[in-house]
Amino acid sequence: HLTSVEAARQLTYHAVDLFDRKEMAVKEISMAKLFAGDLIQRVAYDCMQFHGGMGYITETHIARAWRDVRLLTIGGGTSEIMKEIISKLVEL
Repeated sequence: HLTSVEAARQLTYHAVDLFDRKEMAVKEISMAKLFAGDLIQRVAYDCMQFHGGMGYITETHIARAWRDVRLLTIGGGTSEIMKEIISKLVEL
């Protein structure tokens, strides 16, 4: 996952740079949100698998993280919406 984390970081930095320079960044922001949201879902899943049954105990940090990461792909625009935005803004 380390390579994917770095890729998410660079996508995010690029989107923030464009935004800070007052340039159009909707596509890049959507791409960063989509990629990072999908990545954290995979990381949380792998952590849950690693912890096994203990991961489901509500008092554990992984159980809380498992619940919280779902918001990233739902809140502020679902992953499907991000894909739709990106597809409309891509230049062929």
